[in-house]
Amino acid sequence: MKKKLLMFFLSAFLLASQAFAQEITVTGKITSAEDGLPLPGASIKIKGTNIFGQTDQNGMYSIKASPENVLVFNYIGSLPEERTVGTLRVINVQLKTDSKVLNEIVVTAFGVKQEVRGLGFSTQSVKAKEIVDSKQPNLVNALQGKIAGVQITNSSGSAGASSNIMIRGGSSLSGNNQPLFVVDGIPVDNTTPLGQGGLGAGSAPASNRAIDINPDDIESITVLKGPAAAALYGIRAASGAIVVTTKKGSGGAARVNYQNTFSLDQVNRIPTLQDKYKQGEQGVYNATASDSWGPAFSSGEQVYDNLGNFFKNAFAQNHDVSVSGSSDQTRYFTSASLLDQGSIVDNSDFKRKSFRLNADTKMGEKLTVGGSANYVRTDRTYVPQGSANGVMGALYWPRNEDMKNYLNPNGTQRVFNVADNDNPYWTIQNKPIINSINRVIAIGNIDYNPFSFLNVAYRLGTDYYSENFKAIRMPGTLESDAVRGAIAQTSGDNQITTSTIIVTAKKTVAKDFKLSLALGQNLESASNRTTTSTATRFIDPTFPSINNTVAADRTVSERLYRRRIFGLFGDLNVDWKGMAYVNLRARNDWSSTLPVTDNSFFYPSVSGALILTDILREMGIKPGDDTFSYGKIRAAYSEVGKDAPAHVTTTSLASVTNTFTINPRGFITNANNPFGNPTLVPEFTKAFEIGTDLRFLKNRIGIDVTYYNSKSSNQILATRVPPSAGAFLTYLNGGSIQNEGVEFVFNAQAITNPNFKWSVDLNFAKNTSIVKALPGTLDRIELSDAWVSANAAQGAAFLNGSLFGINGNVWKRNASGQLLLANNGYPQVQTALTNIGDRNPDFTTGITNTFTHKNLSFAFMVDVRVGGKVFNATENSLVRSGLSTKTLDRGTKVFDGVIESTGVKNTISVPLNQNYYQTIYANQGYDFVEDGGWYRLRYATFSYKMPAKFLEKIDVKGLNFTLTGRNLLLITNYSGVDPEVSGSGAGVGGSGSFGFDNLGIPATRGVDFGLRLTL
Repeated sequence: MKKKLLMFFLSAFLLASQAFAQEITVTGKITSAEDGLPLPGASIKIKGTNIFGQTDQNGMYSIKASPENVLVFNYIGSLPEERTVGTLRVINVQLKTDSKVLNEIVVTAFGVKQEVRGLGFSTQSVKAKEIVDSKQPNLVNALQGKIAGVQITNSSGSAGASSNIMIRGGSSLSGNNQPLFVVDGIPVDNTTPLGQGGLGAGSAPASNRAIDINPDDIESITVLKGPAAAALYGIRAASGAIVVTTKKGSGGAARVNYQNTFSLDQVNRIPTLQDKYKQGEQGVYNATASDSWGPAFSSGEQVYDNLGNFFKNAFAQNHDVSVSGSSDQTRYFTSASLLDQGSIVDNSDFKRKSFRLNADTKMGEKLTVGGSANYVRTDRTYVPQGSANGVMGALYWPRNEDMKNYLNPNGTQRVFNVADNDNPYWTIQNKPIINSINRVIAIGNIDYNPFSFLNVAYRLGTDYYSENFKAIRMPGTLESDAVRGAIAQTSGDNQITTSTIIVTAKKTVAKDFKLSLALGQNLESASNRTTTSTATRFIDPTFPSINNTVAADRTVSERLYRRRIFGLFGDLNVDWKGMAYVNLRARNDWSSTLPVTDNSFFYPSVSGALILTDILREMGIKPGDDTFSYGKIRAAYSEVGKDAPAHVTTTSLASVTNTFTINPRGFITNANNPFGNPTLVPEFTKAFEIGTDLRFLKNRIGIDVTYYNSKSSNQILATRVPPSAGAFLTYLNGGSIQNEGVEFVFNAQAITNPNFKWSVDLNFAKNTSIVKALPGTLDRIELSDAWVSANAAQGAAFLNGSLFGINGNVWKRNASGQLLLANNGYPQVQTALTNIGDRNPDFTTGITNTFTHKNLSFAFMVDVRVGGKVFNATENSLVRSGLSTKTLDRGTKVFDGVIESTGVKNTISVPLNQNYYQTIYANQGYDFVEDGGWYRLRYATFSYKMPAKFLEKIDVKGLNFTLTGRNLLLITNYSGVDPEVSGSGAGVGGSGSFGFDNLGIPATRGVDFGLRLTL
């Protein structure tokens, strides 16, 4: 009996000891073996499990493990170390630099991870901290100045406004030149509607849908720049790809993070207006005039700052809570966030609620199942802009009138005359635009390893959102077609579903060769349905509803868009001793948007990389790591196709009904679609790039240089057809674009002392996009969506000129350049439009400096753009209204030129009056083209991390405080609000509408205060 009791207590003791052993917390510090500096972000993983942790900014870590566990320590560019826990409670590790260096992993096609050293093409990545430091609600804006060759343009300073992104210029004359967005291996939507339901909604640019992605959920972003990098994604990635990887679970036991940001924004710059002349016409005061061509202000007479007083300070707050963790088999990450962003204009704001769950689990040694679900709700209220009837009518409100005094005693709008524009204060109260989105991005994936050399991965994902849009004009507006009220509302559903299966085999052959072959199939189905209803004349003037309108004035239309792409692809990688790499890729797509006879197209890609330093060592030549640490050359050739827009190969008809009554009156019409062309073939781009990656002084200095050259042919263009065809446009093939550029990336660890570090990151890019051919006898392709300023200028692509040209009117001159004047002595405007500027910059540069002293860090980024023209349509409008400083000269002038009819030198003195400025000067565009270059302090951010000793006392794992300033400094010769403008938003295809400043809401500058708490 005693023996049994003894055995019982002994067993219980051993079990208790084992349980106690499993609760061991191992701590320590990971440093560099070369200089002893801490390695923040180093990983600690329990071998054979999914449990891992990460070091903080001081290289410190903490992880729970049992004595028999083996800890694997790793850091980018370093050799891994393994340590058995045993009886140790503190394990400090020094990691040595990997002689093969830069085993950095990036996510390329379909979530596949590849080593950077083996890539034969250029990619760049942005880490989570850089995204957070930018404090940008729109994911696209977080990339500004970070990536060489990436150009980003905001459409306005309104909360929730769209942003356009292009990589390495443009490859399409009229199609979409924006890259494909991919989240965790699944393509997602980033479109920007040009207009949503009429009523001038197009003058208030909608949001681009990447704004729905919560930046705090992002782990990293990889930019695939050229066709070679993005080839496996198919035709949708013909303009590159933005690959977003969201956060996954880590750190063993559950970890809770809370962070918030409180922001205050104000107008950055506004135009300078003349304050000498007041309301009137032809120099005479007129109380019913809306322009400022009256007499001069009397001494002591009040001059109102209507424009400056119109804008307010905007407050925003962002809150994010996340929980992450892992066990032996499962890891998870879940988050909830709330963004409430005010605007500098009353009754405008943007709200985003986001919920995310990422999880995966190992079901045995061979099978892993995972997935993610992201629900987003966004609500945006905004106001018209881009026209005189928008809020930017504040620009040319007569300054002898207080614009705030906009109501009569009876509550109606106070106006100068019925032909005027609405008062901006009345507009923000009575002409709202409301847009709401409910979006779900759901992904499921299965990863199966039947054998050690074989992997089968399947991923199914869908991106679905429903959209509700409403634009209202309350009764009393001066818009002639909405005097008694008007409403337009659109409801729609948009869905992209993607199915991808990839089978990958890896094998080592003849000891020195590693082969990897992936074969895959991809199916993408996209659909969009929109129903738009418009109506005028509210029955009850106080109730803005489509049901409160006269039935005869209602119109309803429905549009359905469907597209399907089926693709097969292969990817072969050959690795010789980790120093020479060859990659062969090929894909064949079948697109539903092309004629059946031409809907299949094949495009290959080949790339290679040589690690020079390793090859030299193989030859017995040992470059000194202290000087030349790493060298690589790479090259790639690729082809990629691009299909046509949906439903342009056949002529479609639609039934339009203009009433909701039981017996509707309807008619058959062309469905606003082009006249069908069944002979279309795909666009094709052939691209070549070559580059080098160099590292010096133990990898403290890095240089990456890339040259690329591509030609896109068989351009799919929209051209006008005779009205007798029953349509306005048809699509045809013709034209080519030559795209060439250089990219330079430099980074340096300038100072690496234990208590102080300074790092510098610089990127430089120069791109030219030249139109080499156009269909028939055309010498330019014009963009109607970028036509501004009373037809004085528009976006256009010129034959043998820039894809990003400005097409406008100029002064009439003779062969010697002299002005050809009319008989009355005034200059004349040439009838034909011509090339008056190139919106593409000469080059761009982004420079980021980061300083760290113990627990305090400071970083700032300078964004530089040299060259690139901007058409200042806002200034053109100010000239017409008489408020431009250019109109201060109202005397007389003898123009230097010759009379066209006689050839005699001009001696006639003419008055510079209202007629001259409005009907002559403002009708030409040349004088309104300005240099759009800038030097801009994008952001500066301070961060302080509370010391570990203090946090231990309050049982907190991390506490950080940040103070960030955005757009604090802008140095530019541009006279307008901001040269970073996009007149019609991000939805314009082809060369886009960037470089057109057309009465947009001004950009803002702001300050953010935030904290991050980890429990």
